Amino acid sequence: MKNLLNKITKQFIIQEKIKVDALASVQALFDIFENIRVTNKRDTSRISLAKEHLRGIKRQLRSLNERIESLESELNLLKEEK
Repeated sequence: MKNLLNKITKQFIIQEKIKVDALASVQALFDIFENIRVTNKRDTSRISLAKEHLRGIKRQLRSLNERIESLESELNLLKEEK
């Protein structure tokens, strides 16, 4: 983890582009929430709500990625027709 943070920091400082996969980030957050153990109902419901929001974000990201792929293929077809 520390090595990854050092790498990201170095890339940021020298202004290299960092490609972050949004779906992977959402999945990582979901996994973190899965492993949190809480002792009271209030926090349990908050964690549950956060996980539900992450599921919604994940669905929206998948939908957006499908739309992007569709638009890219349409663009390629239009370029070929020229």
